[in-house]
Amino acid sequence: MKNKQILADQLVQQDHVGYELGSYAKKVLAVSNRQLQKAVRTRGLRLNGRIAHSKTKISLGDRVQVLLPQAEQIKIAPTAHTHLVILHEDSCILAVNKPAGLPSYDVHGDHGLANQVAGYFLSQGLQLTPRPLHRLDTPTSGVLLFAKNARSQTLLTELWQEEQVQRFYWALCVGQITKPLKLTMPINNQKAYTKVDILKNHEEFTELKVELVTGRTHQIRQHLAAINHPLVGDRRYGKPTGNNEENTRLALHATSVCFPHPQRNGQVLEITSPIPYEEFPFLNY
Repeated sequence: MKNKQILADQLVQQDHVGYELGSYAKKVLAVSNRQLQKAVRTRGLRLNGRIAHSKTKISLGDRVQVLLPQAEQIKIAPTAHTHLVILHEDSCILAVNKPAGLPSYDVHGDHGLANQVAGYFLSQGLQLTPRPLHRLDTPTSGVLLFAKNARSQTLLTELWQEEQVQRFYWALCVGQITKPLKLTMPINNQKAYTKVDILKNHEEFTELKVELVTGRTHQIRQHLAAINHPLVGDRRYGKPTGNNEENTRLALHATSVCFPHPQRNGQVLEITSPIPYEEFPFLNY
């Protein structure tokens, strides 16, 4: 790895078994087409420490690395971080509160939350590339984690792979749900598991505490829509109800992430974000 810098370094989780190496780099590691092409040309696409073809199929536990020559490494463009809300920070993790409507990561421009994080790092005198550990859909808000370096990214990804990370969401669905549910409908022919508990019943809606056990694309939204209780404000999987919540944002907020901290002898760290009830005035809180 002489004269190369690590752009991405991650272990393959169960959700991504069978991906082609190049597709994994782009879809999961947020590597752009240009970065991937450069890595391939400069022999920087690695699988388990060895140079690999972008079409190689990956397996559980494989280590994927994307390396670029130091002079060619592409940084995330930093932007103003005036509105960045930091929930937790230590030597290896930064947790921020993602607002609804802002992409987690914008690989083609500078309009993602990661760009604000890059700006924050620079303001602290830190030459760090933000490394998102997971994604939130653009219309979703709440806790979003970034690793500060490749080693931390690897350690935290291992925790995800070992199912030691718990993710909880507040959700507001259309209609009445009256008992806890375990939803297991496959998504894109892959297993998906969502746990649903009741927080409060309203006349036309139900507030839910949802645990995302697996992490498929739009999993919570698809599972609730499949049982005819779509999320309020879900314009993709829901349907207009004719009530005054039609123009509201998606009613999905990542309230907490819990995991054993990799640098604190396994001490459990819980990072939380308050429910933005002010964005749902029709609930009359």
